[in-house]
Amino acid sequence: MRDDVRVDIITALRRIAEFEDRFARAQATEVVDLGWGHALLQRDFPESWHHNRVIVTGAADPAAVVEAADAVLGGHGHTHRLVHFADEAQGAAAREVFAAAGYGLHERIVTMIHSGVLPLRVGHAEAIPFDVLRPSLIHDWRTEFPDSDDSAIAQLADRTQLYPLGADVTFLGVRVGDDVVARGELYIRDGVAQFENIVTRREHRGEGHARALVAEALHRSHEAGCDLWYLIAEATDWPRAWYRRMGYQDVAETHIYQRVPA
Repeated sequence: MRDDVRVDIITALRRIAEFEDRFARAQATEVVDLGWGHALLQRDFPESWHHNRVIVTGAADPAAVVEAADAVLGGHGHTHRLVHFADEAQGAAAREVFAAAGYGLHERIVTMIHSGVLPLRVGHAEAIPFDVLRPSLIHDWRTEFPDSDDSAIAQLADRTQLYPLGADVTFLGVRVGDDVVARGELYIRDGVAQFENIVTRREHRGEGHARALVAEALHRSHEAGCDLWYLIAEATDWPRAWYRRMGYQDVAETHIYQRVPA
């Protein structure tokens, strides 16, 4: 890799880290400083693990991180554990310690930056008001977690109303009749655009809806003056290869460990 390209990526990753930090902190009701990182807490949405987690940003003993997660998350009544390592090597090295502590879920998350070359605007993606989107969110979360109670499902849907606290947010969707069958969330702040939570109903996959959503998000963020566009993907899941075909490239990897309630 050429030095100028490397500097560009380093700068981009710094801006993304700053964007994500501001975005997450703005949605929290409490941020607990842990020295090597911090914990985010959201008392109004306890069922949202993403809003109640530990983030490791500096050098830390993995055993100390496990202990801190128990103290902070457990101390606030949470039975789940979610720990996010920002550094790839540090996160990978913590695997055995977290497995021994009962963290049965380990995800490698890839940050992917778009090349900036705009795809054609296709399909019928549009901005969707939250009250119109909410039934689709409820449907999709219920499909993913059929055993969860109604309160938990409602929290997973309604937590999206926190997002405008940290960025300009546009909910994009594709409708078939009155039903939103594909959707995604565009966050914009300080010239950075993140497009996330891209979901297409199983019965409507292969119809080009995801391509329409990504193209719409990229065009809207360009029109808003953004010069950095990214998303995250699971390292081992198929959308990663699809995003590459849409013009995204891998630039960094982080690690997430989760322990589900017994």
